[in-house]
Amino acid sequence: MSEEAEAIWPPKRFFYEAISGIAIFSTIAGAAVLLSVAINFLKQNEVDIIIVNGLKIAEYAIFFVDLILFFRFLYTTTLKTWREL
Repeated sequence: MSEEAEAIWPPKRFFYEAISGIAIFSTIAGAAVLLSVAINFLKQNEVDIIIVNGLKIAEYAIFFVDLILFFRFLYTTTLKTWREL
């Protein structure tokens, strides 16, 4: 592989890793959104408030942990790519 091709490779790999990270983040965030829809359905059907609040806490926890891990993933991937340049 030529020097020029090697210089292009890390940014290309970063792109692929970022796209896969976004897909994973979106999938998990989508689960949090579906949980929110389910919570609204349960509220409308007058399910006990303790159950609804417990599910709401789980919804926020899933989303915030997913968000934190997504940013950590992007940070470490950026550092790894930067070192290879």
